[in-house]
Amino acid sequence: MSHENEPHDILLPLTEVCKILARSKASIYRDIKAGRFPAPQKLGGSSRWRRSIIMQVVDGNYRV
Repeated sequence: MSHENEPHDILLPLTEVCKILARSKASIYRDIKAGRFPAPQKLGGSSRWRRSIIMQVVDGNYRV
């Protein structure tokens, strides 16, 4: 799956990450704690993930 024509530098909130990956918030945070998922960037009191990293997860190319 190619994502070349999509912006890669935007920050996604957890709700969008959950939609893209079809996963729950709890499963994502469980995998972060276990070291199997990229940790978020903190922006104020919010957690955000770079879209480019989430697309690597989708494509199966991300390694923690």
